[in-house]
Amino acid sequence: MFIIVVGCGRLGSSLARSLQSAGHEVAVIDWSPAAFERVEDKPEVRKVLGTGIDIDVLRDAGADRCAALAAVTDNDNANILIAQAAEHVFHVAHIIARVNEPSTQELLRRFEIDSVCPTQLAAQKVFDALQSPGS
Repeated sequence: MFIIVVGCGRLGSSLARSLQSAGHEVAVIDWSPAAFERVEDKPEVRKVLGTGIDIDVLRDAGADRCAALAAVTDNDNANILIAQAAEHVFHVAHIIARVNEPSTQELLRRFEIDSVCPTQLAAQKVFDALQSPGS
């Protein structure tokens, strides 16, 4: 499956490596050339320099033919715009957006866009750990 990852920070680069290891073809978009140092040079991973909110950059990355797209930059608003472009311009079948602000998840639910909130995930893990010390 061909998947685009927008954002090549710690999360995006880790995701790209995992997807590539699982046998997927991956394109990674980031505005910083230095970010691509986190991802190995392999034919299955295409690196696209630019911002994911740019329709031409998404097109260059292959958004018109990808099966899924993950918008995982560190900017909630950018991730929302990227997800909407993927849905409405490129008709990507499966889209997921990272949002750091928990209240933003509700907005994405209304747009019927899947999201992950690391803030909520971490808070739940810490809560669980505090509830059962030593586990």
